[in-house]
Amino acid sequence: MQNEDFMRRPPSRVHYRPVPALLVVPPGAVRATHNLLQRAGDREACAFWYGERDGHVSRVLSVRSPEQASSRGNYHVEAEAMSQLVRDLPGSWRPLAQIHSHPGIDTEHSRYDDRMVSSRKILSIVFPAYGLPIKPWPIGLGVHEWQDEYWHLLTPDQTENRLALDTDIDVDVRDFR
Repeated sequence: MQNEDFMRRPPSRVHYRPVPALLVVPPGAVRATHNLLQRAGDREACAFWYGERDGHVSRVLSVRSPEQASSRGNYHVEAEAMSQLVRDLPGSWRPLAQIHSHPGIDTEHSRYDDRMVSSRKILSIVFPAYGLPIKPWPIGLGVHEWQDEYWHLLTPDQTENRLALDTDIDVDVRDFR
């Protein structure tokens, strides 16, 4: 395993500027994400949220977990597995967030995490404790947003303004593993 100091990334030289965007997440998507991440046991795993965008509001409609290689310190998804995730998505659906788990409660991105995000146009969300729900939503999540050439970790207040629960949305769940 690599030295953790090597994996740590330098802090941003500029401060995050909050944006007027909101990601609406149904409780079923939160539960499904926890379950999919926990299937990997004591290994990191990933999942993706897809859905629709309408102006500044995006709604999660699908949670999908690709075929992946999982280990205690990271995960890897091949290009073909990523393609498989989106083959049957409705044309109006877009990627909204890439989610992965960390072993402990530290949800800051590593250098590896920065490189592995599939798009800079989506959120990167880290769930602690290999996906176990240890605190009420969204406390403890590491929500990262790309801005000024850096994946910024949002503060708890910024996270609460960026994510919202909505009970009126059905969610499609797919596990490709």
